[in-house]
Amino acid sequence: MRSLVTGATGFIGSHVAEILKSRGHTVRLLVRNEKRLFPELREGYDIFRGDVTQSADELRKAVEGVDYIFHVAGLIKGRTQRDFNRVNAYGTQKLLQAVEASNNEAMRFVLVSSLAAIGPSEDSRHVVDESTIPHPVTFYGRSKLLGEKLAMQFNGRVPVTIVRPPAVYGPRDTGILEFFKWMSKGYSLQFGAQEKCFSMIHGRDLARGIIESAMHENTIGEAFFLTDPEPYNMCWTMQLLRDTLKPSKDKVMNPPVWLAKGFARMNDVIQFITRRAMIPNSDKMRELLPPYWVCSGAKAKEVFGFEPEIGIEDGLKESADWYIKNGWISVK
Repeated sequence: MRSLVTGATGFIGSHVAEILKSRGHTVRLLVRNEKRLFPELREGYDIFRGDVTQSADELRKAVEGVDYIFHVAGLIKGRTQRDFNRVNAYGTQKLLQAVEASNNEAMRFVLVSSLAAIGPSEDSRHVVDESTIPHPVTFYGRSKLLGEKLAMQFNGRVPVTIVRPPAVYGPRDTGILEFFKWMSKGYSLQFGAQEKCFSMIHGRDLARGIIESAMHENTIGEAFFLTDPEPYNMCWTMQLLRDTLKPSKDKVMNPPVWLAKGFARMNDVIQFITRRAMIPNSDKMRELLPPYWVCSGAKAKEVFGFEPEIGIEDGLKESADWYIKNGWISVK
């Protein structure tokens, strides 16, 4: 089997590429800069320089001759809706146009979307599933939803499957790394008085699920959430992270919502001047403030038998050990 992976310089894409190779696939990586690849991916892969913002004609060679396309690449930091749409929505469209233009009879095109495309849970009793009406609250979420809609326009001509992960953690991740950084100094983070509850999945479990979703006929034209079976409370998770890292301090950072929003608005001004995305900005705060980001993985289990294998205790310890070993955090 021959597979193309976009986003292999990132956290999830790198794990998808490694698992595919371990299963005997010839793996092509579409990357802007091969120097940004993790050391484990610098040999034994077919490197194709480019990115999904190129024209469909320029992307034709990248998709020629492959059986599976795993589209993991995406923009997670941006200033405007246009920034996010350019990569997450129209980049997906161009890649699928390239598949059609190359006359490639691909066995599957898997689009990695996000829970953000659907939006947060209404409350603790209403878990988001595949029947939930989309209500994204951020530029990122709206761009991912548009990417899904554009991808499904090709289904029937190109077999499409959509995967929506919630929060993802694990070695190589730079997103939840910020929580590890704060906790390594002895500070846990909270936003507002209401307890936060969220779904999560380990990066390797997610990568395995992404691949397995492509191997079943009954996943064509369908979307799936891939997540651990139960959601996690923020306080419990931060305590588990504290027990894992064992920092010398034990303090809780819980700025009032008005102060967090004010800081975000200040970053809005800075990013307008510098034209560089600042986090958190006001758009990102719309993601951080809702108390429930919880989804159900029942459909994925029922349709193609996916179940996570890595428990959160083992997963957090592995992540912490990797961050420390690679100098990404230093426990004080």
